Amino acid sequence: MDYQYNPDLPIIKAGWPGNPVKDGVFQYLQDDFFPDWRVVFRMLTTPNPQRAEKLADKWRPAVVPHSDWLHDRERDFLVWLGHATFVIQLGGVRFITDPVLHSMPFVPRLVFPPFATEKITGIDYILLSHDHRDHCDEKTLRQLLKVNPAARILAPLGMEKTIGKWIGTTPLELAGWYQQYNLPAAVPQVTFLPTRHWSRRGLFDFNEVLWGAFMFTHQDRHYYFGGDSALQWHYADTATLFPRIELAMLGIGAYAPDYMMQGAHTNPEEAVEAWHRLGARRMLPMHYGTFDLGNEPIGEPFRRVQAAAEARQRRQDLLLPAVNEVVELSFDPQPVNQEKGEKNNF
Repeated sequence: MDYQYNPDLPIIKAGWPGNPVKDGVFQYLQDDFFPDWRVVFRMLTTPNPQRAEKLADKWRPAVVPHSDWLHDRERDFLVWLGHATFVIQLGGVRFITDPVLHSMPFVPRLVFPPFATEKITGIDYILLSHDHRDHCDEKTLRQLLKVNPAARILAPLGMEKTIGKWIGTTPLELAGWYQQYNLPAAVPQVTFLPTRHWSRRGLFDFNEVLWGAFMFTHQDRHYYFGGDSALQWHYADTATLFPRIELAMLGIGAYAPDYMMQGAHTNPEEAVEAWHRLGARRMLPMHYGTFDLGNEPIGEPFRRVQAAAEARQRRQDLLLPAVNEVVELSFDPQPVNQEKGEKNNF
């Protein structure tokens, strides 16, 4: 067994030897996982028990039409652009996570930001959590780099195999789990952390690229972007390393059928449990309402996550912004009430 990490980056967890790799494939620390074609066949040939409900569900995320934030370099804020794409601005530094702003092959996009991708300028760092097509898109990446020529890309080990031909001379820094990217002192810190997922773009490249989450640290406060993940040990582990997490961005969609999805994604109740294990102050759901990737009705994750938070008496700490809505990161201790249209501000 080999152990891989970037020797030019610090490791924040004592005793961590690097990510285990066998025959060029990144290994799991617990409970091996493989997306078996027989499971996919079972999904495709088994009737969906929620088929009628799914067909009747016309819910879509709301979209805010105004985009003044595109030119705002002063405030600390984030904006959800659908699925797992966020623009996050901290200390005047602008990040974008898992940028996918178009339809995918055979999977139409259900909701779009109200502007062209080329309008997103001023990006300093592009973050890619893993190589799946709903998180890593060639067209979007090329468009962003064209209008953000000074941007750098932060990604997991192995990602150069996927995006190397797309990005030209754009600086690319790769990290293993528990590694902190090499950013200037004035820039918020970004750390790559474990998740429970997998990677693949083709038929024969399973787990040749690492997968994970990102932690942003700015002024001693932490913001967690969870990428894709099932519910497992890493959430509690992350909490021990980052004991003051202000916000957790966690996936809540693409969970049905569970025999296929549970090894790689969280359903709404599991996401709320992950929020609890992280010890985060607030949760902002993602990975729902943008692409139809599971058997569940498109609006079910949105409804179930509210019920799950209410059951934990945490509904007031659950943020549900519209697409393109600004969430100000101002640490306002007052709870938000989105149903009444109050500003998302915390």
